[in-house]
Amino acid sequence: MRTFKLNTFALLTLLVSFSFIKDDSTTHKQEPFEDFRSLDGSTIKAHELDTFLQAQMESLSIPGISFSFVNDGNIVYQSSLGVVNTETMGLVTSQTLFDAASISKTVFSFFTLQMVDKGMIDLDTPLYTYLLNPDIAHDERYKKITARMALSHTTGFPNWRYLTNKGYDPNAKLRIEFEPGTQYQYSGEGFKYLSQVLAHLLKTDLDGLQTIINKELFMALEMGESSFVWNNYLEKNRADGHLNGQPNPGYSSSSKNPNFNAAASLQTNASAYGNFLVALMSGKLLSENTHQQMLSIQAERQATDRRAGVKYGLGVIINPTQEGTNYAHSGDNESATSQFYFNDKFKSGYVYFINAEFKIKDQFDKNLQAFLLD
Repeated sequence: MRTFKLNTFALLTLLVSFSFIKDDSTTHKQEPFEDFRSLDGSTIKAHELDTFLQAQMESLSIPGISFSFVNDGNIVYQSSLGVVNTETMGLVTSQTLFDAASISKTVFSFFTLQMVDKGMIDLDTPLYTYLLNPDIAHDERYKKITARMALSHTTGFPNWRYLTNKGYDPNAKLRIEFEPGTQYQYSGEGFKYLSQVLAHLLKTDLDGLQTIINKELFMALEMGESSFVWNNYLEKNRADGHLNGQPNPGYSSSSKNPNFNAAASLQTNASAYGNFLVALMSGKLLSENTHQQMLSIQAERQATDRRAGVKYGLGVIINPTQEGTNYAHSGDNESATSQFYFNDKFKSGYVYFINAEFKIKDQFDKNLQAFLLD
């Protein structure tokens, strides 16, 4: 029996919206689920998950959270808890959006594969044949880089050009650090180049990609006000990030940093991303071939004493086990964090957003996994 204690803080946060299923524009309209299937096939009772989340809010000092759980193509549980800002104390609601950080990459990868299905771009055609990249024209190896390499982090690019071995350098030039296609190295720069290519092919600019993504993906999946580009709705309804318990902008999108970033700028919430997770699990809106490629291992980094091994598909981390394959991705923009996770055997998973730093999110995820697999 999963049990957790509540005190005054938890009782206060009960004033904030939480429920099994909300009947609003960003969710599938269904009756509430009193229990549902966990990641290992066991049964979770909704009221136990309510109590767990309330206890975590208190024990980890989580300002706000948006959380959804998915079974068999349905969102079976949703919760919106806490505050958008610890100074203003505005409440998180089902309409509040959060910074998705790096799980933006999975959504952009899905959109790219939609464009592959439409014949707009090929996964294995060198990107330079669509659009030259003057930022890396000094290195001929860039002409080997493909969309598949960008989505599987094998371009040879660093994560961001300004992050160098000597630290932060705002004047650093884009560079290739190994032969493209031969190694795994996490890179937002690869997603940036690919997004520039797609914008060119779709005859728009980077911010204009938002309009197309909205039509092709967000509207089809009822993802509400989700956006890669800052707008007036976000100005009023986005949860503020927090670091060490204090409001902090981190690296999140804002009115000062409003533009499209395929690797990190998505603003959304768990009900909207839960609908996307359903599509990712089922292959809705993708051909069978592109869906299979997205969820197949494309690149791998062996574990060492200093870092864990990684198996990566197209925009998603893959972990095969004896109890099915687990798919996941996390996000961290310093003061806002996120995570999704699902298991293909038991067809269950979750997604959440927290407006606080990685150490809080990391402990929450460990506690959540223990709870779900208890």
